[in-house]
Amino acid sequence: YQRRVHGEMCRSTLLFVAFALTQALAWDVCPSNWNRANCLGSSGSVGFAEPTPYLKSPISWKSGMSGHSHYSLKNAALFVIDPQMVYSACPDDLTVESLLNPPSASDFKGQSPLCCEKFFSAVANQNKIAAVMRKVGLPVFVHLHVYRDLDGDGAVDNCNRMCDFDVLGWQGWPEAWNLWNEALPWHAPVFSPDGFAADTQRDFLAEKSVFSAMTIPVLAKLKQLKVDTIIITGFMTQYCSVTTARHAHDLGFKVVFVKDANDGPKLLQLLSTVDENEIIPFYLGVPVADVANTDEVIEILRDDFGIHDEL
Repeated sequence: YQRRVHGEMCRSTLLFVAFALTQALAWDVCPSNWNRANCLGSSGSVGFAEPTPYLKSPISWKSGMSGHSHYSLKNAALFVIDPQMVYSACPDDLTVESLLNPPSASDFKGQSPLCCEKFFSAVANQNKIAAVMRKVGLPVFVHLHVYRDLDGDGAVDNCNRMCDFDVLGWQGWPEAWNLWNEALPWHAPVFSPDGFAADTQRDFLAEKSVFSAMTIPVLAKLKQLKVDTIIITGFMTQYCSVTTARHAHDLGFKVVFVKDANDGPKLLQLLSTVDENEIIPFYLGVPVADVANTDEVIEILRDDFGIHDEL
């Protein structure tokens, strides 16, 4: 009994510390049109906590891995990860040469080398899921990856180890991590009418400067809302989306990875000949996540909440 009481006290203390750190480790960033109470700031500190208590929810597979069962979504949150211009700005010609065309080129038209060719179809699916989530009263979290000048010296301060990698420097790009620099256009969110239809009064907004969207402020809010399942959508499939999925899994959350609501850059697919939207969900589906498509997620939500009318 004493051990149980001590364990409950420790859990309460950890949760209190997490909420305190939310304020200490999040830079105050909130657009003027967003409900300030739902702005979680900008953080580069990944969430840590005692894992969510394990309640068995087995995923059973059909013969030959041809299909599987799905998690309940009654206590889920939707993550929309990084719907930003860095992933939407595509050239007309999706070739290696066009995607690598640098800003110094005379025919440069603002494209990004990390253009995700399925960006808008993925966002359309995110919008479908988000609409149902809001209808049944479940939370939607919008995440943005941004590097900021926090001390006013003209240089970003929170890109961490990403600043080590200048993968496109040889092509004339001004250090690729600048694609998320607040001072340059590619960091901007792509919201409606063409992008994600964020509800600025109801959705939560969180900035991050690390691959995982499970930062301390976000994890604290998830715990407060008693969320036990994370629905992963966003960009890029093989970086922030997969990292968030694995991080959430390790923290004890059930994870649903929506195959047709994530996408990665066309350039990497061309250079590697690997389709990230096939291989990443395949790997995650074995021990990490319930992999589903948009229609399946919506159908599960309808079943869980008894929705029979047209959405």
